[in-house]
Amino acid sequence: MRRISSSMTVWHKRVFPAIWFGLLGVYFFFAVRHRPLLIVPVAIAAAMMLFGFFVMRAYVWDLADEVLDGGDRLVVRKGALEQTLLLRDVAEVKITRNSDPTRLTLVLAVRGVLGDKIVFAPAFAAASLVPFSRHPLAKELEDRIAMIKKNR
Repeated sequence: MRRISSSMTVWHKRVFPAIWFGLLGVYFFFAVRHRPLLIVPVAIAAAMMLFGFFVMRAYVWDLADEVLDGGDRLVVRKGALEQTLLLRDVAEVKITRNSDPTRLTLVLAVRGVLGDKIVFAPAFAAASLVPFSRHPLAKELEDRIAMIKKNR
């Protein structure tokens, strides 16, 4: 099976948030311990933690850990859960390129263990850097889904 999800997902989901919240936690700790208490540094640290939490919740923590391509099916792993989905059950393929990481969303016609949408960061493809072009993996999946549905 070919891995079609990014190998950097662990970085985006685990390592970067640990660094973000760890450094802000240290900053917040020392800002609170400072006497006299300066409210601006404490408020800035708290605001950055909240901002980071909401951004990561919206763009990173919902990503699948690994997506493997098995021809007419995809194997999706997210935490302890694993779902095998047939390409014929995918209703729509959406790509969001203006975020980091790039997000590929598979909208499912049939709700599965992981819900009605599978979101993952696709593996890097140099062709994805061409402006105004369709992401190669999104195009490949759309074409394969269309072929499967046509041959039913």
